[in-house]
Amino acid sequence: MPQVFHVGYRSPLVTAVAWLLMGLGLAGLGLCGYLLGFSPAARSLVGLIGLPSLLLVSVLALAGGQGLLRRFEWGRKLCLGLLLALVPSVPALPWLTGANIALALVCLGLSAGLVWLAYCLNTRGVRQEFA
Repeated sequence: MPQVFHVGYRSPLVTAVAWLLMGLGLAGLGLCGYLLGFSPAARSLVGLIGLPSLLLVSVLALAGGQGLLRRFEWGRKLCLGLLLALVPSVPALPWLTGANIALALVCLGLSAGLVWLAYCLNTRGVRQEFA
């Protein structure tokens, strides 16, 4: 079977994931700024641990989105790492917040969607764009 190369092809999936990650990174930076300025919970122990981690993940999401948009291999690997780190943490969210079962099912579906997205970013056609 001959191998088909799509020279110069940019898949809409990678572009959409890149813009989504950059938007989420900007939203995280905005939330971090809001919590630092207005929330008294930012001065507690949870705030001292949570805010730097939110800042780090937001900057990583921005960098990964830019790397995906420019089709850098490190950007694809960073986004795969971010997506695979989110997979176990999203279903744990309802358990940590004490929410109902409907939110738990939604989070499980979202986690399955993240697994599918990580699979799509690792397919041969998408990896070919980053070569």
